[in-house]
Amino acid sequence: MGFLTALTRTILDMCVVTLVIVFMPGFPPYNTFTQYRLPDNPEWTGPLQANSKLNLVDRLFENQIKGPESFATYDGYIYTGLMSGLIVKIDPEDLSITPVARIGTNCEGQHEDVKCGRPLGLQFTPDGNLLVCDAVFGVHMLQFNRDDDESVVGRITSHRHQQHVSYEQLLNPDDIYDGSPNILCNSLVLGKDNRTVYISVSSTKFPLRDGMFELISDPTGRIVQLDLETRQVKVILDKLNFVNGLEIDPSGEYLIATETGRASLHKVHLTGDSDKPTHEVLSTQLPGLPDNVRVNDRGNFYVGIISPRLPNTWHILELVAPHNLIRKFVSRLIYMVLMPVKLINYVFPTTTTRKFEYWCGNLEPFAQLSNPYGLVVEVDGKTGEIISSLHSTNGAVRFISEAMVVGRWIYLGSPYTNYLARIPTRLRDFGAAADDENLLRQQHEQQNDEEVRDAAQKASAKMLMYVTILQCIIIK
Repeated sequence: MGFLTALTRTILDMCVVTLVIVFMPGFPPYNTFTQYRLPDNPEWTGPLQANSKLNLVDRLFENQIKGPESFATYDGYIYTGLMSGLIVKIDPEDLSITPVARIGTNCEGQHEDVKCGRPLGLQFTPDGNLLVCDAVFGVHMLQFNRDDDESVVGRITSHRHQQHVSYEQLLNPDDIYDGSPNILCNSLVLGKDNRTVYISVSSTKFPLRDGMFELISDPTGRIVQLDLETRQVKVILDKLNFVNGLEIDPSGEYLIATETGRASLHKVHLTGDSDKPTHEVLSTQLPGLPDNVRVNDRGNFYVGIISPRLPNTWHILELVAPHNLIRKFVSRLIYMVLMPVKLINYVFPTTTTRKFEYWCGNLEPFAQLSNPYGLVVEVDGKTGEIISSLHSTNGAVRFISEAMVVGRWIYLGSPYTNYLARIPTRLRDFGAAADDENLLRQQHEQQNDEEVRDAAQKASAKMLMYVTILQCIIIK
């Protein structure tokens, strides 16, 4: 009887704590939660049929880098930003890698992103200046080959080419536009007029380190337009749930944007009235959560699926999306744990407490709940239909954020991997027979559907266990 009494008391205490956490007014984080449903997962047939085209990727610079999420090319080189805050230049011929810039300063690790920054979207202007979308420091323009000494103080230059770099901030994340700051700048693309820059702001409330709060709450993301000559900033589309990648079609008629939190693609028409561009939902038939989008060498768009929704399995976001109270409870519970840690870091910070604060609201542990699978889809920009897809059924590459064609290679970006992946372009054109042969040859490396379901159930059980433990800590 004593055990049953204690168990009943514990359950009642947990229920009371849950109700208090969910319904207490004015409790942080200060966001709202509305019921919604993710679009239905499309059938994985035809152009979405599983293949093995990404099962044998080349892993470049393995264990030397982390988080080459997005790319830009200039003069035959590939540029990308890393988790450390560095912007590096890669020679695709001799496979050398050279640091060329850093908007922030040196830091101990990614948990100090407020110091080192996090460069995400990149694009060069025709005159060779690099536009950088930094998740911490906003949008900057980097000009290389500068000779003035003041421009390189505290900056990294190439030892091979002795470049000097100047830094100009174009968009401060703290500046207010239409009543909100642009806290989390994510991606950018330069218009065909070489003057207008379109920028995705994934959140106007939360920084990248707290991206999970934005993903599971009501959307605050938006797309802004920046004029490089007048520096005028204008919001052209808002209320997007973690808006992410941006790309303009080759003719310059429209802009494609990915909405990660709603598994959707949007099209913004750029012709006509520039003050009020028209907008439409291009596609809700994506097999997962999209990240970046890039025009490929065939005039279509490669969309990186950062978190695939495999057939006959469930995705953590599609489970919690209809249950706004559960999302609210998880968000507030995590923040209850964060509050004393934030206070400690304000008064007496330590490496352990700073890492704990960084990881609590971070999207990387959340992404680890997904199945070990890599996926890129090729989309028709006019119709939104999926034309083809590239799969990594064995998880050789996963968390794919971007696919960019450079010469005879397709480079695959990721915010979390410790390598840069690529495949020859010829592999994407293999027919079904070649795919079947590869699948059979690598059958021992692949997981069947039951194994994937078991892994997902275990991840869910772990998450439930962590929530229960946190509740018990609060009760005690």
